[in-house]
Amino acid sequence: MIQLFNHIPPGLKAKIPAIPPATPRNLWLLLTAAVATQNLAAFQSSQDEHITVFAALIWGGALICLEDQLETLDPNPQWPGLVAGATLLSWVIARTAIILHWDGVIFFLPLISCIALAMLCEPIKGIGRFRDSLLCLLMLPAFNVVMKLIPEGPLSVLTAHLSSFWLSILGFDNIVRNKSVLMPTGGVEVLPACNGVDMIAQVICIAVIFLLAFPLRSLLSRILVFTLAPLIGLASNTIRIAILALCVANGNGKGSGLFRFFHDDIGSLIFSGIAVFVFGILYMRLLERELAPLPAVIHEHTSHHE
Repeated sequence: MIQLFNHIPPGLKAKIPAIPPATPRNLWLLLTAAVATQNLAAFQSSQDEHITVFAALIWGGALICLEDQLETLDPNPQWPGLVAGATLLSWVIARTAIILHWDGVIFFLPLISCIALAMLCEPIKGIGRFRDSLLCLLMLPAFNVVMKLIPEGPLSVLTAHLSSFWLSILGFDNIVRNKSVLMPTGGVEVLPACNGVDMIAQVICIAVIFLLAFPLRSLLSRILVFTLAPLIGLASNTIRIAILALCVANGNGKGSGLFRFFHDDIGSLIFSGIAVFVFGILYMRLLERELAPLPAVIHEHTSHHE
C-alpha cells in the first residue's frame, strides 16, 4: 500500500487530505461522529422520514454548538466518568438494537449519548461546557411533549379554515364544515395526523436550537422568533392541505399518486423543509440586524466623511 502511494503523481498526492493523527481529541471527535451516525441510522430504520430529518437537524445543532469548544478541547476524563460514559454508550447501543417504531425511548438516546460522550471527555463536574449541545438534543424528547400540549381538535379546525383561506385567495369556491374543506367536486377532512402538529413542534424546537447556536441579544427579537415559529409551521401545513383539497377536487383522490405524494412522508417532508427554510431566512435577518458593521465598512464610511 505504501509503495502504491509513492507512485501517485505529486500533484494528485498533494490533493489527498492527510489522515489526522490519533490524538485523544481526534479520537473523541471520531467517536462522536460514529455515535451520531449510529443514532441517526436507528431513526432512519424505525421512524418516519420527517422524524429522521428532524433528528439530523437536532444533531447538526448540537455539533454546531460544539464547534466553539474545538480549539480548547483536550479529553482528560477521570476514571468514574470514563466507566460511566462507556457503560452508558454500551447501553445505548444495546437498547438501539430493540427499538421499534412506537418506542419513545429513541428520542432520549441522543441526549444520553451526549452525556456519555461528555463524561468521556471531561471530569463529571466539567461536563457543563457541553450545556448547549445537551440542550439541543433535549429538543428531541421535548418534541413529543410539545406535540401533546397542542390541542388536536381546535388545531384541526383552524387548519381547515386556513386551508380554505388559501383556496379562496386563489379563487376556488369552497366551504368549511367543522374539520372538512369542501369544494364543488370534492374535499378533504383534516384528521389529527394531518393537522400539522408535528410540523409546528419541529419549527418551535428548531427555534430553540437557533437561539442556542446563534443567540439573539434583543428580547423583542427572541419573542418574535417564538411567535413566528408556530405560525410558519402552521402556514406551511395549511398550504399542503389546500393542495390536497385541489387534488381531490380534480379527480386525484386518495388512491392517486399525486395525492399520496403530498399526503405521505415525502410531501410532508418537503413542506417541513420549506417551513424550516423560511424560518431560517427570517432568523438570519434578525441576526444580521444585531451584528456590528464590519471594520472595513466603518473605515470606509469614516474616510468618506473626512
